[in-house]
Amino acid sequence: MHRSALTFTSLTFTSLAVLGATAAATPAVAVPAAAVPDAAAAASAATTTCGAPVQMINRRNTVCVTVDGDSVRVFGTSAQLFAGSRGRSFIYDVSASVVGGASLGRETGSVYLGTGTGYVNGPSAVAPCGSTVRASFSLSDFGTPPPASVVEVPVTC
Repeated sequence: MHRSALTFTSLTFTSLAVLGATAAATPAVAVPAAAVPDAAAAASAATTTCGAPVQMINRRNTVCVTVDGDSVRVFGTSAQLFAGSRGRSFIYDVSASVVGGASLGRETGSVYLGTGTGYVNGPSAVAPCGSTVRASFSLSDFGTPPPASVVEVPVTC
């Protein structure tokens, strides 16, 4: 399970294994948690932070960044807003960079998103400790200018 905290611009998930007994009194969301094999692994718990969602046609799109030490993984989520509509293909763009520094990568392509929530993998990379990573995710409806969900996340090793 993970603890969630909503801030003005992002949603953050933190592993309960690191929080210990104080987490028992914290509201939790049902998200699968990875098993922590030993105390050394618990010292570097991964944190996932998601940006503010943007709406495009019948979808709500959100970019998320998982930071584990200096490892960064970016992905997008796209949730269908209105039941009853069929799935369709979109062009996606998921990218990340160090603020004021180098690109961490970009993934683009075509994806079919059906009903419910779909996930689009983005770049995975190593970022310098103490830096800030800026990530974005957008879907394009073959010509419609896409709004992007954006988030900035500190890399605190």
